Amino acid sequence: MRDGLLAIVAGLNLLLCSAVVADDNNVSIIEVEKAAVEDMRTATLAFLEGLTPDLRDKALFDFDDEERRRWSNVPYTMFDRKGVSIGEMTPAQRVLAHRLLENALTGQGYLKTTGIMHLDEILVTIANAKGRDNPPFGLDYYWLGVFGDPCNGAIWGWQLDGHHLALNFTVVGDEVSVTPAFMGTDPAEIRNGPHAGWRVLSDEDDLGRALFESLDHEQREKALLSGEAPRDIIAGAGHRDRITRITGLPASEMTPEQRALLVRLIFVYMQNVKPGLVAGERAQMWIDGVETLHFSWMGSEPGKPYYYRVHGPGVWIEFDNSFPPGSKTGPINHIHSIWRNPRNDYGEDLLRKHYENSAHHQDSKGQ
Repeated sequence: MRDGLLAIVAGLNLLLCSAVVADDNNVSIIEVEKAAVEDMRTATLAFLEGLTPDLRDKALFDFDDEERRRWSNVPYTMFDRKGVSIGEMTPAQRVLAHRLLENALTGQGYLKTTGIMHLDEILVTIANAKGRDNPPFGLDYYWLGVFGDPCNGAIWGWQLDGHHLALNFTVVGDEVSVTPAFMGTDPAEIRNGPHAGWRVLSDEDDLGRALFESLDHEQREKALLSGEAPRDIIAGAGHRDRITRITGLPASEMTPEQRALLVRLIFVYMQNVKPGLVAGERAQMWIDGVETLHFSWMGSEPGKPYYYRVHGPGVWIEFDNSFPPGSKTGPINHIHSIWRNPRNDYGEDLLRKHYENSAHHQDSKGQ
């Protein structure tokens, strides 16, 4: 077991280092990102071209529109979303929307994204079986929006927003930001019917619990922030400033096996996105150093809600598994998770550098 995990560490080191250093036999991160961004740009333009003029008007926003930072994980009846919804699209337009997702996400990420959307259809079935008409769930209620001009603009992005799902991509030149990314599942595990056993976010759940369970008594004392888990993730939609201090067990105080498990857990989130689009995130994590990462946990009783957090200079992950919505009892079977970059959510760091180096900004500094 130990040798296997050490091999994982060595492999991850090699992978990340190769992403940072370019030589005659290896393309640079900039080249990898540029190619991936171009593929995503092409898919975005194809999606927009396939829309009718009225739907295209709904889908397009100015880059600085407040909608770019506005999203939620709650059903559409509780949060007014803008853009063009899946329900408004023709089958051909939905195909183009899926091609956009496929050009931004790995197979793993695409299956999770569409799995979360499909779970909403299962919620409709469950609600109907309980006699509820017109429940606020379903595949139709996911919205796509494009910000800026992907054809001619150096700055643009897109967002997918709906129940338990929010993906945010921001392009600045040939670089890209892929956070914040929210994924949730209800139910976390289907326990009845033809889909019994299906868990869309199984790795996020299993690896986080495995890491906590691997900690010894002294390590747990540092990792455990509270014996009671919060009702939800803390820095969710609109609440990124709720956590400002890095707390928990430092990776520098973990064993090599535990650090390998921590990196595996982080990569579960990063590997939802195409390698070229996430190359910069992975390389920066390695530059910052795995030892700068911290792991924390809340919840201590079996069968009760639990929560974990991974936090470092450029990595911020939260996960919780809790009671059914609106209930303080019942099965622990409702997951929320979020991946953020404290420095570069919505491309903030990339945009700062872009504006600092732009001709307009340079001119304004002399005035």
